[in-house]
Amino acid sequence: MRVTLRISAIVLTLLLSGVCYGQTRDFSNAHKKIERALEGSAEFPGSDAIWVKHDTLLIAVAKNTINEKKYAEQVCDSLKAYGFGSQNVQLIIVDQDELRSRNQWSQLAERQCK
Repeated sequence: MRVTLRISAIVLTLLLSGVCYGQTRDFSNAHKKIERALEGSAEFPGSDAIWVKHDTLLIAVAKNTINEKKYAEQVCDSLKAYGFGSQNVQLIIVDQDELRSRNQWSQLAERQCK
């Protein structure tokens, strides 16, 4: 009985720690550095650069103000410069107005950075 109770407690602890870990957006310093660099750049027409997964970067831009596909290519080049060239990062350019007003987004462009 005591062994079963301990095993149950261990399993429950592992399950809860897995759930908590899965909900944490814990990105590396390199990920955060790229966000700051893009958001602080004069050439950055977007309002936000947000890592949604370790290999997926979402950038919100004002719709119809830039060529989204060309900009995605430029961001991929920046990712290479920051050491993410071999990470196969998926870059998604979205409409910033929709993201801010409805917390949803329409995808304007997508690129797989290689």
